[in-house]
Amino acid sequence: MRVPFVNLARADDILPGQTKFVPRESGPILLANYEGAIYAVSGICPHQMNPLDGAVMCGPRVECPWHQFQFDCRTGENHHPANAYPPDLQHLRKQMISLKSYAVEMRDGDVWVDLP
Repeated sequence: MRVPFVNLARADDILPGQTKFVPRESGPILLANYEGAIYAVSGICPHQMNPLDGAVMCGPRVECPWHQFQFDCRTGENHHPANAYPPDLQHLRKQMISLKSYAVEMRDGDVWVDLP
């Protein structure tokens, strides 16, 4: 039986413009506070499978601390290098994998995330 939401953090621990890396046995999650709303995405950068621990916010994007790949914290969509690679260089475009995003609920100041 699947438990739909897991409590991962206190909302007060993630100030606007900050991220929180949450290690988990099933795979880490990155929580990001963009303009007071908490978002959850996969905590591993798909570029070279490095952890997003220490990721910084650039507006709604989280930036990988390893190679500066950027992902929209709201959707997981790859922003950079997607906006830098020309469409005709398909061998480079394979690096533009998005992060998995997860639904978030706030309950009594706690961040609950819908995880598989």
